[in-house]
Amino acid sequence: MKARTLPRLTLIAMLLTAPLAMADDAGVTWNDLSEDQQRVLQSFAENWDQLAPERQARLSRGADRWAGMSPEQRRDAQGRFRQWRDLPADRQDQIRERYRQFRDMSPAEQKRVRDNFRRYQRMSIERRQQLRDRFRDMTPEQRKRLRDRATDRPRPSQRR
Repeated sequence: MKARTLPRLTLIAMLLTAPLAMADDAGVTWNDLSEDQQRVLQSFAENWDQLAPERQARLSRGADRWAGMSPEQRRDAQGRFRQWRDLPADRQDQIRERYRQFRDMSPAEQKRVRDNFRRYQRMSIERRQQLRDRFRDMTPEQRKRLRDRATDRPRPSQRR
């Protein structure tokens, strides 16, 4: 009995989730968006059907997040978007690549990067500038050794 139950449950689960998977492949139609989403995404209305399904889904989720923001959060988000838009394309590409590398890290590595960033943010402006200057003045070989040393160094959780 149990041997037949698992395949049946799997089949039922697949049948129930198939429409969701197909809907994701088909994208989101403009009429499927809520009024709030349509208002936020109005500038995309004319070309909505030409957008890739993944982009439609991302924009739809973004419109939901936007609707849930306070006016202050929206102002901050607009400022960040302006900063992003004003960056040169090669800098945007560099940031995207670094984000991809971060996403590919293990959770422990991501935590280490976040902790280091927070520690850096807590430093005085003068100390940060000293570190940047010191790094800038290093030769490529010195930078590589520093990175290698940081990668090979045991983390606090690994020390005994």
